[in-house]
Amino acid sequence: MQDQTEVQRSYDRVAEEYAAEFRDEMEKKPFDRKMLDWLAEKVNGLGVICDMGCGPGQIASYLHSRGAKACGIDLSPAMVAEAKRLNPDISFQQGDMLALDGDEDNSFGGMAAFYSIIHIPHPRVVDALSELKRVLRTRGVLLITFHIGRETLHKDEFLGHEVSLDFHFFETEEMKGYLTEAGFEIEEAIERDPYPDVEFPSRRAYIFARKP
Repeated sequence: MQDQTEVQRSYDRVAEEYAAEFRDEMEKKPFDRKMLDWLAEKVNGLGVICDMGCGPGQIASYLHSRGAKACGIDLSPAMVAEAKRLNPDISFQQGDMLALDGDEDNSFGGMAAFYSIIHIPHPRVVDALSELKRVLRTRGVLLITFHIGRETLHKDEFLGHEVSLDFHFFETEEMKGYLTEAGFEIEEAIERDPYPDVEFPSRRAYIFARKP
């Protein structure tokens, strides 16, 4: 089982290149924009929407541009620095989704976790989801996205740097089970095919889940 410290170190190494590669990716993903618009509608005044595993902050940036109150959290301090540089009007901080020690219970009205769960090994997914639920307000909404499948891919090189990263895929029903076990209510589960020449060629899932 991969240690989160190695995930952090790997993203620290690639942060600058990652930001250059992905900072504008929302422009190429209309379905993702639609899902984020829907998240903002569902949250509708409950509070700040946290971009969990924010990377260079492209999700928080899009939400902010649509008038939502947004912030971001990422495991990698270097990635947080890139997010702050690119989005000076948005608050970003370092944090581990398995232990959000800097955040109190009921902190956020909503949460967008775009592909951040893919670095959590299957046996610890419920732990991570339970921690996300803890920091959501009552009736707060989580939008979680991931690659659909059963495999785990490993990368030793990424964006020209030596890394050690495991990418865990999940079946949609499997993730719905994890969310239910963590205490969420499932509202919507949607799948889509990949955008050719834009992203990794895997099917994607988007699940909206609410804290009771």
